[in-house]
Amino acid sequence: MGKKDDLMIQIQQIMDDRVELERFIITNSNLPGPRGNLELTFAFAEVYDNFEVLLDWIEISEDLADVNDPRSFLPFCSAVCIGRIFTKTGDERIVPILKTLANDGRWRMRESVAFGFQIIGENDFNELRSIFSDWIETSNNLEKRAILVSLAHPPFLDEKNAEFCFEITDVVLEQMDRENDFDVLRRGLSFTISVFTAANPTLGFNFIKKWTGKDKIIDRIMRENLKKNRLARMNPEKVRDLLNEL
Repeated sequence: MGKKDDLMIQIQQIMDDRVELERFIITNSNLPGPRGNLELTFAFAEVYDNFEVLLDWIEISEDLADVNDPRSFLPFCSAVCIGRIFTKTGDERIVPILKTLANDGRWRMRESVAFGFQIIGENDFNELRSIFSDWIETSNNLEKRAILVSLAHPPFLDEKNAEFCFEITDVVLEQMDRENDFDVLRRGLSFTISVFTAANPTLGFNFIKKWTGKDKIIDRIMRENLKKNRLARMNPEKVRDLLNEL
């Protein structure tokens, strides 16, 4: 039995006791620390479905529990879990909640949003495509970052799905606000394009070349993607040629 299976069993044994469940998640969160207990998060998402409790935990704001407070792991796990619940129920409340959480001041909460959307995409990429197509035009920089990072998930990326990712990235580069939370978006752009390119190299390298020379900030973004090992291993000559153009 693997660690995830063991955690699922432990959670199932106490999941009707909210106080004990909260204690278990907080105690095993690995916080404060550099890495939260993701095994616990994904085990929890597999078995828990009390939506009202999850909504209560999502209300634990940054003012109540900052990013290193073990209590912040309750809303973190909840965001991932509601992504799983969406795949089972299609509950219309869930996507707006994840969109709101994409603006959370805690970086871990923003990561949990990506995990939630990735679960949706693993279940049905067309569903994720529909959500992001509707959202992208009105999204702010933090929300654009959430969309990009959610899509940068190799388990559901093939050549066809990567085409959609580049369509989204085109919109992001054309519309991005270079003031509000721009550094967060830029850091997201600085690795996600390489993930999309690994899934569809021909389109990806052409995409990078198309955007090269537009301005210094975009050139920096493309340079950082080209330096990722996933591209250097794939086509070192192409990477070298594109870097020489920057």
